[in-house]
Amino acid sequence: MTMTLLVNLTNCLLRKHYSSHVLNILAFIPRTNLHNSVIIKYRPQAILLNIACLSERGLFSYFCQKNLEASVKPCYVSRFFSSSVKGNSFKFDQKQESRRQKLLLLTYFSGFIGTCLLCAIGFRQYAVFSRRAQGIEELRVREYGRSPHLFRYRGYVLPDFVISDVQGIHTYDVREDDVWVVGFPKAGITWLQEIVYLIVNDADFKTASEIKIEDRFPYFEYIFPGKKSIDKMVSPRLIKTHLPLSLLPNQIAQKKPKIIYIARNPKDTVVSYFHFVTKFLSGIGQSFNGTFEKYCELFVDDLVHYGPWWKHVKEAWDRRDDDNVLVLFYEDLQLDLQKTVLDIAQFLEKPITAATAQAIVQHCSFESMKNNKSVNYDWMKDEELARKDASFMRKGEVGDWKNHLSADVIQKLDEIVATKLSPADIPIRDSLPKKN
Repeated sequence: MTMTLLVNLTNCLLRKHYSSHVLNILAFIPRTNLHNSVIIKYRPQAILLNIACLSERGLFSYFCQKNLEASVKPCYVSRFFSSSVKGNSFKFDQKQESRRQKLLLLTYFSGFIGTCLLCAIGFRQYAVFSRRAQGIEELRVREYGRSPHLFRYRGYVLPDFVISDVQGIHTYDVREDDVWVVGFPKAGITWLQEIVYLIVNDADFKTASEIKIEDRFPYFEYIFPGKKSIDKMVSPRLIKTHLPLSLLPNQIAQKKPKIIYIARNPKDTVVSYFHFVTKFLSGIGQSFNGTFEKYCELFVDDLVHYGPWWKHVKEAWDRRDDDNVLVLFYEDLQLDLQKTVLDIAQFLEKPITAATAQAIVQHCSFESMKNNKSVNYDWMKDEELARKDASFMRKGEVGDWKNHLSADVIQKLDEIVATKLSPADIPIRDSLPKKN
């Protein structure tokens, strides 16, 4: 195979970096099967060594490569080969070149990965320091996973999607004719939402049965549909939130929109809450992977979303005399729903007839709500946000806790009510009189 080798030895000559290896190459040439002569041409800045030769398996090329690599400083190696090889005149060993390219790519890739990891760690630490500056504390609960999903802020334990926009919550623009339905999770807030919607919208049962409740009555702090969507809603806006009253937007104090708060006894709340967090939050990374006993322990220790339960309830009770606040109890809705519907209508200044109230009661019965696709959240199972065996409307009873709670948990919850709420005369009831 005929090859033409162009070797640029400028740097070697001018900086005297040539060595015995270069001389060995020249001495090696006559001993090879060369058909033509070796011609050395001198130029002011270079020596061009032009060789027309036959070499079996690129032997001469191999020796040239090895010796020149050894004779030239490392900083000139890449420049040397890029400027000295022309066309097919210098053929590298393909296997070694392929290996070198792979190593180079792996080096670049590992450097890229390392840079990404350093950036991720940096952003993570920045987020931690930023949260600390705002008074936000990360809480690690193994049953919620490795990533922190619980944060303590102003005395409350909140999920990450609340913490990520805590300033946006505080500065949100409130309207005077807004209606806010507030309550601790699993206190009957969905039930109350449907009642309020029908009262405000003149008992529009058709829309209530066709449009999802999260579109008609959005969840304020959640990422879907989001605050921008709530901004676009026509007045009066109906807004649901699990935030305690002290964490609602600052403008609430000035604008004084209507606020309806619903409370439920802690025993039924913890039972219902456990079923929810183990079956309905898996799709958004908020699910609880622990036992019922462990969840009860966390509830008592104020380490569940939106806890402490007792503080959440007490804040609302302390404002029960405000003109724009109505405090209700889940047990009252169970005891006399029609009376509660009429009380809500009066508070909202939307008087309704007894017949309309009765129609709302019928629409909002437990069986009706459970079968109403716009409020039973069955769509979450289709979106793989909930387990297939999940049921949002589980039992809807007062006193179901008797089938689940241990004597120790019952005692601890009774102590919380006695020490935290009884002094404020909050009428917490964990059972109802039997109906005749």
